[in-house]
Amino acid sequence: MCLRKLKRFSLLFLFLFSLPIIIGQFPFPNNEMTTQKSKSERPHVVYAAAEPIVTVPEEPKIDPFNVLLMFTHSHESYKPIVKKTKGMQAVYDEEMNIFSLQEMMQHYLELNGLTPHIVDFDVMTEMKQVDATFHQAYKVARPVLAQYLEENEYELVIDFHRDSAPKKVTTLTANNEQYAKIAFVVGAEHPAYEANLAYATLLSEQVNSIVPGISRGIIKKSGTGVDGVYNQDLATNVLLIEFGGIDNTEEELQRTMAVLAQAIRVAFVESAV
Repeated sequence: MCLRKLKRFSLLFLFLFSLPIIIGQFPFPNNEMTTQKSKSERPHVVYAAAEPIVTVPEEPKIDPFNVLLMFTHSHESYKPIVKKTKGMQAVYDEEMNIFSLQEMMQHYLELNGLTPHIVDFDVMTEMKQVDATFHQAYKVARPVLAQYLEENEYELVIDFHRDSAPKKVTTLTANNEQYAKIAFVVGAEHPAYEANLAYATLLSEQVNSIVPGISRGIIKKSGTGVDGVYNQDLATNVLLIEFGGIDNTEEELQRTMAVLAQAIRVAFVESAV
């Protein structure tokens, strides 16, 4: 009897001891085995490829080509322009004159990539105030121009004038269009005038290569009755241009200015590149 109870007790003890092991074999949620994923089973992380660095080369900086415009005989005018605006003919006028064409001149220079500057000084108005004669115009203008040249650097300086010659001398017909002719005046009464002459010759040849015959060429002046210097001794790149004559129209002057601006660009800017 005791032996039978002992066997039962032993079987019960064995059953209770084995119970946790048996329960662990059932697929209960909390009994699922978790195994550490191997490195090969880990999800792959895909990184975006780095964008290639594109280096854009900088455009070479082009120094400005500064052109200074001067009008020593600032009240020289053109008869057709004065007549159109005032109903009268005059070769000198305080308002409608060569000085008043500066915006048009600036426009064509800028179209060709040039940087225009204006000597903001009405010489002939100043001459009246100081009671200077016509032949003293360059003397009145000289200190003003000298100051501009001292304070800034210019690649070209042009003193624009209107010629007193008649229309047949100052007008060219080319390609069914009419142009105001130009002429280059060089004062030969200062030691370095040949440098100014070289500038004038180069530009005269260039405008004629664009529109043959538009330049009347070089006029060297010296001797009695002329200035002979024209303030060109202040710098070798100072030019005096006779820009059309008393009978030229505004349209003719505009066509010529377009040619002149192009010639300056070709002769002094493109040739230097």
